[in-house]
Amino acid sequence: MKLSLLPLLACPGCGGSLSFSRLEAMPRDGEDLRDGALGCKACSKEYPIVEGIPRLFADPELEASVRQTGESFGWEWLRYPGAMPEDRSVFLTETQVPEADWAGRLVLDGGCGMGRYARIARSLGAEVVAFDLSESLQRLVDEARADPRLHLVQGDILRPPFKPGRFDVVYSIGVIHHTKSAEQALGRLGALVKPEGLLTLWVYGRPGSWKSFSTNPLRTGREWLKKLLFFVWLVVWARRLLSDFARVFTTRLPVPLLYGLCHPLALLGALPGLKYLTFSVHADYRVRLQENFDWLAPPYQSKHTKEELKAWFEAAGFTALSQLAHGVVPKVGFLGKKKR
Repeated sequence: MKLSLLPLLACPGCGGSLSFSRLEAMPRDGEDLRDGALGCKACSKEYPIVEGIPRLFADPELEASVRQTGESFGWEWLRYPGAMPEDRSVFLTETQVPEADWAGRLVLDGGCGMGRYARIARSLGAEVVAFDLSESLQRLVDEARADPRLHLVQGDILRPPFKPGRFDVVYSIGVIHHTKSAEQALGRLGALVKPEGLLTLWVYGRPGSWKSFSTNPLRTGREWLKKLLFFVWLVVWARRLLSDFARVFTTRLPVPLLYGLCHPLALLGALPGLKYLTFSVHADYRVRLQENFDWLAPPYQSKHTKEELKAWFEAAGFTALSQLAHGVVPKVGFLGKKKR
């Protein structure tokens, strides 16, 4: 942990300012503090710093479902194959923030996983706080120690340990639908954005009504779907019902067993047509394996329409600037600008 991170942090329990309560030696500016503790000036609660990562949970005894979420994503991201060739273009497409607009910005990656997008944001010139519930942050430790503008924080996105209104950009790519309340998670992340700053995120799409589905934006190259759109809507509904039924069982399985059962799904994901009944159509088998596990393991998984998500942005004080286009399966996302 670096000294420059401290002014951004707040007690996740009461919101009070934090200070060092235990450390072996005060690090110089830009250096990484490996171990120590932070204390809240208001409520006196203490939070450990372990391997350079402040562990900022309001309640160290996490409820079982939150703990299960952290464990499943930790398992997944610690096994993810690493950076992929398309990561940069995917990041720019899915955040909807132009490449030239990242440099010099203070950015929060809300739900960073192993940090593949945090790395992209850094390469574009942003100072990045990579924030996650799971132990997957360990994959970024060495990079963060060598990089004075990359920071790591572990905590719960529903109790984010940051002071409000501090970040130029907050992004969260496919994360908040894995919380107890996606709407509440959006509101908590939105509160961390400066006035006129940006919030960008996407969630799993719900097929919803035909009227809603038929007006979803399709990305370039998917125009052919318009002729089959009603059939696609039915397929998406079938896929949702199938996955909801499967998750009744998969969320209760031991993680290693479920991971093994995802191998056949990853193989099926290479077959034309049938692949859309799985939960990943990525070209790389290793990624399909992880993404199927990602779909079936977490205890929380919600799906939403564009109308829902846009209303949440507006309620959080943001004006929607653009909406994410998608392919066969809806991926609902907006880029919003915070009002003054």
